[in-house]
Amino acid sequence: MLAGYAYTEKMHWRHLGDIRANKPSAAEWLDQLPKQKWVQCFDEGKRWGHMTTNLSESVNFMLKNTRHLLVSSLVEETYFKTAQLFANRGRQTQEMINSGSQYSEVFFDAINSGQQESNTHIVNEFDRHNHTFIITETQSPLETPRPPGRFRVMLQSQKCDCGEFQDKHLPCSHVMAACKSVNVDPMTYVPMIFTLQHILHIYDNSFGLLPHESMWQEYEGDQWGPDPRRKRTAKGRPVSTRIPTEMDEDENERASRKKCGLCRQHGHSRNNCPNVSSS
Repeated sequence: MLAGYAYTEKMHWRHLGDIRANKPSAAEWLDQLPKQKWVQCFDEGKRWGHMTTNLSESVNFMLKNTRHLLVSSLVEETYFKTAQLFANRGRQTQEMINSGSQYSEVFFDAINSGQQESNTHIVNEFDRHNHTFIITETQSPLETPRPPGRFRVMLQSQKCDCGEFQDKHLPCSHVMAACKSVNVDPMTYVPMIFTLQHILHIYDNSFGLLPHESMWQEYEGDQWGPDPRRKRTAKGRPVSTRIPTEMDEDENERASRKKCGLCRQHGHSRNNCPNVSSS
């Protein structure tokens, strides 16, 4: 949602106004949520460009085929998948370091994209001692659907009016254009946390090995198990693609408005149409 991904408060209120005009109930629900929890420009730079929805979808994809398992199996599978993920990512990071790379390919893709956009900017330097600039765009940005604008860049305080520099902690296209005009390497404004050495340090955490259940110590305590009387028999194919959330309410409303294929009435389908006489 554009209101949550906005880098500036002005853009956030504009997108929220569009939501309020099209669906007031959704805007009222959003007004009840703390903005630092879901809006990027209100988090004071703590998200580093990572949104909760993206992170949850990543976890949802990794556990896609295990959500229908029992609780104990789900916990075990989550532990094994996480341990394997750390081992694989650590090995890949170490291989990139051994090849002489300092940053990941994803990082360089973001930097190269910003450099390409910076070629279309007009730079006006206002203070050569404090490195303050006004950057004028001549083309609309690729990621954000907005018209070209004019932004202040303050290199010493590492701020840009677009807000991307503060939220992602990476040089935006305006910062790159300013750096290029004064022959300053924009990589000097990249925190060390983006280096492969720091990423490798994250994946160096090890997981304990779990012995087979037959080798566990005897447990003395309460025994818990499922109640067979509360088990529901599922019909049809199991659905494990994704877990529905509040965003699926609109789809459910559209489904409830579908008409029967025989009598064209709402509330039922042609399989259970009450207007068909049984022979």
